[in-house]
Amino acid sequence: MTGSTRGLFACISLCVALTGCAGNGPVDTSVLTSGTTGALSAIPNAASALAKGMKQPTGSPTEIYTRIARGVLTCWLGGYGPLRTQYLFQAEARPEHQGGGSKILIHERIKDAPNQPGRVAFEIQIEPIGETATVSANNKQLPASIGDNLSQDVYRWAADEEGCVEGGVKAGWGATAAAGQDKAPKSKNKRK
Repeated sequence: MTGSTRGLFACISLCVALTGCAGNGPVDTSVLTSGTTGALSAIPNAASALAKGMKQPTGSPTEIYTRIARGVLTCWLGGYGPLRTQYLFQAEARPEHQGGGSKILIHERIKDAPNQPGRVAFEIQIEPIGETATVSANNKQLPASIGDNLSQDVYRWAADEEGCVEGGVKAGWGATAAAGQDKAPKSKNKRK
């Protein structure tokens, strides 16, 4: 056998082998949709249930960014926020005429250089879509319960809701005055 004859023989053998694989008849796809547990058929139902439970972002990308940044700084990293001593806020926001996309990062503080950002612990992406935007919150290093609560807050703020969920500071975001403090304090300096 010459080289060209061997090549032709190999090609014909391959074609015969492949047609043998394709001759198994039709594939029964009903098992793909029902399955023995019905798990695959439940996927679209679960996805639509999740979509109904999530509120859509409201407003322009810049408005959404502003609400989320204010919420993170008020509830989580400001004054009495639970993350203020160990984490730093960093943001990159483009103006509306450049698309309005933005990214908010919460970094771990470096012990020897407390004002220098360390590893990213939480990331928020705001991507413009027409007149509004999509929002994604990604917990990278925070404890799961804190990351879950912060994510809930991010999605609520994006949908133009206010306040903080459990875990964030409650005061400072339109909190009502404590009982007995609904009147302004009296001045100690009285003029005569």
